[in-house]
Amino acid sequence: MSALKPVLLLEINEIPWRFLERYLADPRFPNLRAFFAGAETFTTHTAPTDVLQPWTTWPSFHRGLSQVDHGIHHLSQDPATFRGTPIWDEFRARGLDVGVCGSLQSWPPRDPGPGGFWIPDTFARDARCIPSFAEPLQAFNLGLVQENGRVPNPGVGPKRALLGLALSLPRLGIRPRTVLSIARQLAGERRDPKRIARRTTFQTILFWDVFRKLYDPARPPAFTTFFTNHVATQMHRHWNQVFPEDFEELGASAPTPHRETVDFAMSVTDDILRDALSFARANPDLRVVFATSMGQHAVRYEHYEGYEAAVNDLGRLLDACGMRRDQWSPALAMVPQVALVCPDAAMRARLASVLRAASVPSKQLFYAEEVGETLSVTIHVPKLSDIERGTFQLGTVDGGPVREVRFESAGCSMLAVETGTGHHMPEGILAVHGQGIPPNDARKDLQATDAKRFLMELANLH
Repeated sequence: MSALKPVLLLEINEIPWRFLERYLADPRFPNLRAFFAGAETFTTHTAPTDVLQPWTTWPSFHRGLSQVDHGIHHLSQDPATFRGTPIWDEFRARGLDVGVCGSLQSWPPRDPGPGGFWIPDTFARDARCIPSFAEPLQAFNLGLVQENGRVPNPGVGPKRALLGLALSLPRLGIRPRTVLSIARQLAGERRDPKRIARRTTFQTILFWDVFRKLYDPARPPAFTTFFTNHVATQMHRHWNQVFPEDFEELGASAPTPHRETVDFAMSVTDDILRDALSFARANPDLRVVFATSMGQHAVRYEHYEGYEAAVNDLGRLLDACGMRRDQWSPALAMVPQVALVCPDAAMRARLASVLRAASVPSKQLFYAEEVGETLSVTIHVPKLSDIERGTFQLGTVDGGPVREVRFESAGCSMLAVETGTGHHMPEGILAVHGQGIPPNDARKDLQATDAKRFLMELANLH
């Protein structure tokens, strides 16, 4: 059997080739250019049956199964309902160490081996990590996810978690340059409020510092992941800042105040690749993989009327449905979804039925999906006339009469947003850089469900 080749998988969520090319042509991103100039490249294709959401496409990538087979439908879904074996468990089954940092559906943490580590994803149900000294940062991270919806909250974050984080900074490996960068960010927000949009990228900066402390390129785990959504977040909001030509209706001279926001996110990606290239120089056996699971492209909403919808207070929505606070517990999800855990199957079914029946004159307002003890709820965007009307029809779990409920009293908000956004498409990127891998920018087709097999073969595991 050939010698094991350690693999470092950088999961840089949702970047497509077209977006990457714009930055590869920019000399401000030298490490991005160096990595891809020396890489073998592929275009990944999501299975046609997969819903195009990261919480369904990444498990297809990790497990080698389409969504139909792995059965993962939403964030905070009970892991007992998952099917298939993620790639990190394949390595552990062979007695090899793994390092997991942020990969979706990686909660709960489990023994990573004596040389490994395990920091679950941003939607974990608790802050447990291996090693435990990473838990204050994870607790702060989970608190921010719960506090913030579609846009960053100007508040600094959950105060108790922030105190725990501050006390643990030296052990976490947070670099002085990161602390200085955060201080400059907070000061800059006072002068220019639009800089608040950069905040989500600092999640990645902090976790990459921790990753650098945990990852020893001389003796790395056999398989290691690092997941980040920082570029995808900005593409969703500010696609037109990079590609104004995709939205001619905005005008060629339309301002691009957030182009710097997107550039900042990509500069962090460039820094990550700088470190990854240094890891590869320190360990010639290391294979570094850049992957995105799927991509984004410009999206035009045919009936777009200037608003998106969000559930910004799940408790108020469930109060309006007649649920008691002791009958459910919140779970983390990504806008426009919210999620909860309700152990009582009959009550969960009644709640799902009430939410599915909620409506505005133009449409059903919510989609609710049960998997195990969890319920995922998606709010749809009403027509402008329904938004201006201000109410929707809602029943209760005890069979009470349907009545008119105001959006805000039920914890729902209608957010004015500009056109010019990006949204998901099936094609993504996979690129491999390492000694003995000849550079080849052929971008050969690779099914996302074949990625697990591909990565195991890359490590010389068959």
